[in-house]
Amino acid sequence: MRKIDETTGMAYILLATFALGPLIVCWISPFAQDDTVHGYFEPGYEQIYEQFRQNFADGLEREGAAVVVYLRGRPVVDLWGGFADKEANIPWKRDTRTVLFSSTKAVSSLCIAMLVDRGLLRYEDRLTDFWPEYGLFGKENTTVGDVMTHKAGLPYLEEDIDISDFEDFTKIEKKVERSKPLWKPGTATGYHPVTFGFILDGIVRRVDKKGRDVRTFLKEEVSDAHGLSVEIGVDRREAHRLARITTPTFWEFVRDCIRNPKMIGMLTIMYVRFDNMLQKVRENTKFLQLNYDTMSVNDPDIISLPISALTGVSSAADLARLFSLAIDGTLFSNSTLEKISTPTVNNWHLERVAIWPIRKGYGFLYDPNPLIPGKFVFGHPGYGCQLVFADPSNQLAMAYLSNGLKTGTGEVCTTYLRLYGATYDALRAL
Repeated sequence: MRKIDETTGMAYILLATFALGPLIVCWISPFAQDDTVHGYFEPGYEQIYEQFRQNFADGLEREGAAVVVYLRGRPVVDLWGGFADKEANIPWKRDTRTVLFSSTKAVSSLCIAMLVDRGLLRYEDRLTDFWPEYGLFGKENTTVGDVMTHKAGLPYLEEDIDISDFEDFTKIEKKVERSKPLWKPGTATGYHPVTFGFILDGIVRRVDKKGRDVRTFLKEEVSDAHGLSVEIGVDRREAHRLARITTPTFWEFVRDCIRNPKMIGMLTIMYVRFDNMLQKVRENTKFLQLNYDTMSVNDPDIISLPISALTGVSSAADLARLFSLAIDGTLFSNSTLEKISTPTVNNWHLERVAIWPIRKGYGFLYDPNPLIPGKFVFGHPGYGCQLVFADPSNQLAMAYLSNGLKTGTGEVCTTYLRLYGATYDALRAL
């Protein structure tokens, strides 16, 4: 079978989904898993517990998972179950950490918001104000806001990034500087899966008074200061303590598409296309193999890299607490929180990379608030259905993490959607 990240392979799989889907759903669904769940929940949040348990019972969590909800600064739900490494029979625990994938972008974006709040940076600043070399090849008017909204025009770089480049980060910065934007910065938006982090690091190194990168800023100003286990690039000697990531099988992929038909449309739009944008994005960092038969983040040499768009690690408990701190005034002021709580891209548009329109702003992705019209929740999904979000209007923060990756993410991830819906059903009833 061809890899799922090949366009032709994706086309075959989508066709198989239509042809075999009903049979696959009937065949896979009855194989229930151990639905033992640990932790606690306060009265009124029973629905979240039931949905979390049901995810295991339905066979949708083939490894382990955790969900944590904070309301007004305190945890009201803290649940976990399954295995951190099923093959080795290692159970998932409350403090089990796993890879955040692109949910790392939300963590890094909190660091940017902190620098803005301290007056060291503005979203309106041009990068050339503090990084003159960035302005080559038509990038001279790129603003911090453009970078945070994926409008920089650099979803991949002209020169490939090699793992050895991380030994001297200036090598990566030079490759960023020498790259020509694919569109005039600020005029269109296209998701920057990995380069988002490279550019953010270049910004933070230049405006932080101590010259720290995002990883070090996060560690010293946030995680160490508040007793959190959130990191970007774990010490390779500690990598064995992370939950081991596994990927969906072909049959799980088909089942998930049938369970949520919207996924078929989204994947068709993204992969069955006439340009090679996604291929170029993937090939730009060949050492990052994230597909359905290779998962490079299980390699200590990879997950130890300080990629502030991708290699974040955390427990669900600490990730939820981090975003609770972001909305209770601990990390930055209410004025900064108010600014980042509303997307800057909220209109229908053809996303240059994902195609599917995405609400974006300040480094976060957004969804309409389920309870308050005109308000939003913000955070970021990650590959395989990792997710963290904050709802400032309701003083709510939620993190859902697993190591058995799913076919979809965010709005097309069944396990997350169940928990998200149950959380807001509980709020409505309070």
